[in-house]
Amino acid sequence: MSRSARWTPVVVTTAVAAVLACAAIATAHHAACDDPGSYVLAPGGVQLVGGCLRSDDLPVPPAPHEQPAPPPAAPVGD
Repeated sequence: MSRSARWTPVVVTTAVAAVLACAAIATAHHAACDDPGSYVLAPGGVQLVGGCLRSDDLPVPPAPHEQPAPPPAAPVGD
């Protein structure tokens, strides 16, 4: 095996990693948000206040509502 053939996988892997790193940096740079928001404790849990997210961005299924208990049956007796 020649010396250059041994280094080919290392060079290719390093080049691919560099390209992916540049793509990640460019994506993060273009996706910047002026107001990152903050999490605050609110009644019922933690809530994100501010930020660049809209409610359509992260759809959350509605919480299941607790069904009221049926009224007790009328007593049957003598």
